[in-house]
Amino acid sequence: MLGLDPRLVALLCLVFIGIGIFSIIQGRKRLRSEQAQGQRSAWYKQPGILTGIEYILLSFMFLLNIGITSHWFPANLNQIIYPLYLLILFTSAIMAGVIIYMSMQIARRRRAQVANQTAAQETTSTYKEVPSETTLQKRREHRKKVAAARRRRAGKA
Repeated sequence: MLGLDPRLVALLCLVFIGIGIFSIIQGRKRLRSEQAQGQRSAWYKQPGILTGIEYILLSFMFLLNIGITSHWFPANLNQIIYPLYLLILFTSAIMAGVIIYMSMQIARRRRAQVANQTAAQETTSTYKEVPSETTLQKRREHRKKVAAARRRRAGKA
């Protein structure tokens, strides 16, 4: 695997398994808090849980890859190891696609929500009360008086 020491890759895989477990725990906490607020959501709609599962699957995939290339497994287990490796590889690829799709959907919803909030703020801030006919009449009379006073001061009246 790119000339890396298998022990180093195994150590990194253990770190990724730890990060995956942490992500799953955080996702479950978020899921419980949403359920406590009365929202009904499923575990498979939580990006944290899915990300944790993906990290763990990728770690197992790399460990299997190291085991296959370093010949850690007996030759008679190759009939089981290769399909298992491919299954984990495709499953982690599908999980990555799902997580990316969910992230894009969440970003779109947030942008739409921000756009709706700014539009609502603009309509409330630019909303002006329509003056009544008597108010308009008073304004016209006031403007006429001010214009007449201006002409008088200028000597044109």
